[in-house]
Amino acid sequence: MSEIQKLGEQFHAIASKSDFFMATYLDAVKLRVARTLISKGPLCNVRPFEVQRAGFKPGKELKSLPAALKDTHVYYFDGEGRVILVESYGGSAAVINRSFYFHERGELKSVHFNAGGSLRNVMLSFLDGARIAQDINFGKFGVGSYDYRYDDDRLHSIMVRQKEHGQENPTGYQILFGYVDGQMANILHVFANGYQEQRYP
Repeated sequence: MSEIQKLGEQFHAIASKSDFFMATYLDAVKLRVARTLISKGPLCNVRPFEVQRAGFKPGKELKSLPAALKDTHVYYFDGEGRVILVESYGGSAAVINRSFYFHERGELKSVHFNAGGSLRNVMLSFLDGARIAQDINFGKFGVGSYDYRYDDDRLHSIMVRQKEHGQENPTGYQILFGYVDGQMANILHVFANGYQEQRYP
């Protein structure tokens, strides 16, 4: 059985009892949380540049939950400074998307629930030392793999292959990272037909 098939089995097992698993994960976080951080907009990258890859600029840290909760993020850290839960608010305190993170030797797994409590996707990252070598993802609508390429310690590109459930052949594109004075400055999506799309800033 391939790793993506194993991940699919995990996805279906969690999806079949999503309320139970979310409650179990929340209880575990309460036992392990060492500190929290609140921000307006996404602020912390658990995986490399994931905030910017989604097209966002990093948000702003807040001292407490604001009255207007929309787009507020709460990060929960364990005693080793690792993110173990991210809560992102919709328009009210009842609308919360939750992403749980599980740190194992050589792997990082994340389980993502929609605000309604249904499972959205499960992602597994394979680590090479402290950095990510590959992500695989199994979601409600499809699967994907993400292969990371580095120049020394700098992330150069990610090769993405995705397909919807039932689709025979995957489609692919490359994510390219540009740097200025050592700082990541822009992200491009480059497709097989030569089309380019600026994703960030």
